[in-house]
Amino acid sequence: MNFMSHPSTSATRREIVRTRALLAALGITVAGSATAAPIGGQAFGGWYTDPADFLLGVGARVGAAMVTVIPSFEWLFVDGGSAYSLNVDGTLDLLPLEVATVYAGGGIGWLTFDPDAGDSNTDTVLNLIAGASFNVTNLKPFAQLKWVVKDGDDRAVFSFGVRF
Repeated sequence: MNFMSHPSTSATRREIVRTRALLAALGITVAGSATAAPIGGQAFGGWYTDPADFLLGVGARVGAAMVTVIPSFEWLFVDGGSAYSLNVDGTLDLLPLEVATVYAGGGIGWLTFDPDAGDSNTDTVLNLIAGASFNVTNLKPFAQLKWVVKDGDDRAVFSFGVRF
């Protein structure tokens, strides 16, 4: 099933979902700043495994001890329209080593599809994450697998990028 073949929702609902996601990301970032938590960023690319849609994304990283909160935005390159995802995920370092760190986590996301013909649709999704980051330079490369759970139309996402 192609991402673009979802039932439509109203533009008002789409704006409410976008506003909530942006407010949540802003709140997390401000809360992290107020507690002097380490704040960073990340840039990444990857692809959804079915269908094979490429994505580019950016996110903030707010850390406290071994837990990191990551509000992020992903742009999906799809045929016949546009698609993007707003996410608020959390990860926990499971195996922090000097050279690399293995982590797992999860979060919530809002996946929006806007076909060239028809109405836009936004779905709330659950994200399950596992990955590894490499601590060898100031730009820390990482690779992760994210399982996007969405009403029986689940997707696997492989992504790689850098944290700073």
